[in-house]
Amino acid sequence: MKSFADLIAHNEDFEQHLEKCVYERMQNLLNDKQLLEIYQRFGGQIFRRSSVLYGLDEFLKSNGVRGDTCLEIGTCNGLTAVVLARYFKHVYSIDVMPSTIKRQIVVQMGLDNITFLDAADNAEKAKLIKSIDFDFAFMDGDHANDTDLDWALVKKCKRVLIHEAWKHQPPVWKLVKSLPKDQVKYGAFNMALWVSK
Repeated sequence: MKSFADLIAHNEDFEQHLEKCVYERMQNLLNDKQLLEIYQRFGGQIFRRSSVLYGLDEFLKSNGVRGDTCLEIGTCNGLTAVVLARYFKHVYSIDVMPSTIKRQIVVQMGLDNITFLDAADNAEKAKLIKSIDFDFAFMDGDHANDTDLDWALVKKCKRVLIHEAWKHQPPVWKLVKSLPKDQVKYGAFNMALWVSK
């Protein structure tokens, strides 16, 4: 059993870690004019569950990620598509969970290089993905249930950014750990970039 002093020390460490995380997320928002404008227009709730505040932009930039067409699986509110659109001529973002706000954001921000595709189920998602020619993919769908399916659909492009690459998402962690180590770069918050050689 831990002593009272150990519990207090652990709590202080946790509080410092939490404070640092909140500070970093706020800095990512405040230092990004586009995201800050979205925040001001639509509020903070839409940033919940989005990786844009966890260093996505810097990770893409520092790894030289660019291309013609990006396919994103898992749209949520469309914020990652907004960031990805900075690096690609066109972004197709597909999801089986409908959201109306993603289209409002893109219209309000005047972005014309993002297409949102809504699929009724995984079969329709697969059919849509097979109809798109893309040179980069961002996997951020249903990590618990669809990791293997999504991987099978996107690995052909040979450049895939995978979200939730940590032990708390066993299917994703297993996938990332199965890839050749020299082809994977980790960064941002639980991101893994696979580039086939």
